[in-house]
Parts: sequence; C-alpha cells; structure tokens
Amino acid sequence: MKKTVLLSFLLLALNFTSGQNYYMTSPEGFGAAATGAGTPTPTNTVTVTTYAQLKTALTSTATANAVILVSGTITCDYTSVLLTNRTIIGLPGARLRNTQITITATPPTAADNTTSANNSGILYIKDGSTNVIIRNLIFEGPGAFDCDGRDLLTSEGKNIWVDHCEFQDGMDGNFDIKGAADNHTVSWCKFTYLKPPYAGGSGGSNDHRFSGLVGSGITDMPTDGRFSVTFKNCYWAEGCRERMPRARNAELHILNCYYKTSISGAKAIGLGAGDSGTTCYVENCNFEQITTISSPVTEGTGTTSVKFDGCTKGTVPTAVTGLDKLTAIKPTYSYTVLPVANVAGYVSNTSCGAGATLNVTAAGVISTSCPNLGVEDRTISLGNLYPTTVDTNLTIDLSDSVSGDATISIFSTSGQKAYSYSKIVSPSEKLSINVANLSNGLYLCNLKIGESSTTWKFIKK
Repeated sequence: MKKTVLLSFLLLALNFTSGQNYYMTSPEGFGAAATGAGTPTPTNTVTVTTYAQLKTALTSTATANAVILVSGTITCDYTSVLLTNRTIIGLPGARLRNTQITITATPPTAADNTTSANNSGILYIKDGSTNVIIRNLIFEGPGAFDCDGRDLLTSEGKNIWVDHCEFQDGMDGNFDIKGAADNHTVSWCKFTYLKPPYAGGSGGSNDHRFSGLVGSGITDMPTDGRFSVTFKNCYWAEGCRERMPRARNAELHILNCYYKTSISGAKAIGLGAGDSGTTCYVENCNFEQITTISSPVTEGTGTTSVKFDGCTKGTVPTAVTGLDKLTAIKPTYSYTVLPVANVAGYVSNTSCGAGATLNVTAAGVISTSCPNLGVEDRTISLGNLYPTTVDTNLTIDLSDSVSGDATISIFSTSGQKAYSYSKIVSPSEKLSINVANLSNGLYLCNLKIGESSTTWKFIKK
C-alpha cells in the first residue's frame, strides 16, 4: 500500500512538472531575461497601421512608443534599427510583408539579382540592441531566391524573445541570428514556404528554401564565443528544405519542435563547429516527415556535439537513434517539457499551436482560450484510462461520442514505442491492454481516433 501511494504521488508530481502553457507569460530558455517594455499601458503603447507609422515608432526612443501594436497588413521596406527595452505585438491577423522581387528574364540577369537583393528583408535588429520581445506577427516575403538577399527577420541583439510568429517565404531565409547576437528564445514559431522558389540566383541554388541560420560563418560569433539559442515548440512546416536551423559557434536547445515537410531531400538540423565549437541538445522533438534529421558539416577548428533525447521520427513514431555525437549537455535552466507523443497535435494546431495564434486585445493584452498543455488536456474527451499505477491490465473506457479507426500506442519516456494496436471501435467500448511484459517505469499511452488524440501517463510497477 505504501508503495502504491508513493508511486501515485510521483505520477501527480510528474503531471505538474511536465505540463506547459500554449500562452507563455514570459520566456523560458536562453532568452529568459527578455522583458521587453513591460505591460502595455495607455502611456507606453502605440498602434501602427502604415509603414510610415511603424518606422517612426521603431526608430523612436520615446516612452510612448515602447510597446508597438501592429494592426492589419503593412507593406514594408527593409528596416535596420537599434532596439532597447521594446515590445512589438501583432493584433489578430497582423502581417508585415515585403514581397518585392525583380525577375525580368530566364535565367535572371545580374541586375535582377542585385535589385532583388537590395529590396529584400523586413526587419534587422542591429548590434547593440537588447531586451526585445516580438510576438504574434506574420512575416511574409516574396519567395526563396538565392541572390545574397536578406531574411525576413535578422537579429544581432541580446536577450531577445520571439514568440508565436509565422515566417513565410523569406528570400534568403526566414530568420537568422548572427553577429553579436546572444541569449535568444524562439518559441511557438512556424516556418514555412507557401510560394515556389525562384531558380537561377547568383548564389547557385535553384531551391533556396533554407529557413534559418545561427551564425553566418566559421568566425561569426558573439563575445563569449557561442550563440545561446532555445527553440521551443517551433514548427518547421511545408516547403522548408534546409536550415531548421543551420548553426555554428552555437549552444542550442531544440525542445518539443515538430518537423513536417514533403520536400524531397529536406534536411532538418545542420551543425558545423565553427572556430568556437557547437553543442546541441535536441529534446522530445517529432521528426514526422523529413528526409535527413541531422546533417553534420565539417568546418572550423572547433568540435561539434549533439544529443537526441526522447525524439521520434516517422508517421508511425519510432525512436531517433544513432545520431548522437560526443557529449552534449542538457541545459541547466528551468523549463517545462511536453511529452513527445503530444508534440504533433499541439504544435501543429491551427488555432492553438505554433504561429500567430494568440488572442490580443486592442490595448495589447494577450490572452488565450486554449488549454494548458498537460498530458491529459484535449478538446474532445475520447475516454478515461485506469488504473494509473498498474501491474497487468490497463483499461480505457471510451466516450459514448467516439467511434472509428483507433490506434493505441505506448511509449517510454525516452520516446521508444513499447506497444501498438489498431482496431475499429464503437461508442462506450471498453478496451483492455495487457502491459505485464513492460519493464517497471513511467509510460505514455496515446489513443488516436480519426484526427483526435488523448495521451495519459501511467506507471508500470
């Protein structure tokens, strides 16, 4: 009896520590020090609807422009700006777009390349910038064109949090972190290419849908030698071909991210050492549809280490193995983790997932009607699992409102699939699962019926 009580207490504690919020009030990870301009108030907030207003607000140092609310679609030119203690928030549907591109011939002329490159990009956060928050914005470019152009967003700042943004069709890339940049958290962001790439660019790639860089070369690094970046709950979606991200001279934590792109030959994480070395800890990520998960690059005089912890791959999830190199250390900062079995459903959710999906009032107050992301949160109740501490048989009592093709999968906490079974189920059916052969420990049981799924934790004793 004492053992059962202890295990039940452990289960409750793990449920608490592993849950996380779709809406984050503050960043976790390397960018945790970012506070921006603080809470929006009538005296520190301005709403912009045109590029002229946006540029004025960005370049202003007045307190009245500390928080910038973007409303509607604003067609932008490239803007390079020094930002300190600033917050930029998109109201629902807000979009910054620069779709300028010049193609007058096939293949494009030298003038086409130069003009397109000079007109590209949206926002460059300059060296010297610090404590900046950007949330709930869509950045739209013209499509990928390898002409040495600019990214939708480039950061050389420190203590930066980019949250719930969507990056579409950057010319040279979607989002680069380089130069003096350090201590960034990129959370709940979506990266995608919706437009076909332009071939014939001067850079040589006919398909430059390369999403993002951390470090632009083997000698590019901040003063401490490594770019410290957390990617949390991000979604590299349809159209992405490479650089998800590509890094050198970096200290990366890639947590609970989702990869799904049908592009043939797509490469997810590209790691080069640079001259200061790179370390990358990849935790509870779902590489559902990607050709190459990790593509090491030999460059520089440093070393590269990478660890894949609890990650899965494939439409029928299997553990990611055989890709670790040397010893990548798990970050020591405090953070919350989503079970890998829930990553796809939560991160790709069009209403409550990655991208510009936050609720923002006209006064800049951010809220959400979406649930906290504990392992038992769900929009449709599929049923109940019991007992949560088990010797032999688990039971799932299905709801009276569900039926159809069902798949039950059991995973270890490292992401290894331990059991899978499929059948056609009826409303209110009782399902029994024999787990007697499982080793003792904590497991995740995922039930999927159609497009809905529920995941529970249980302990095999």
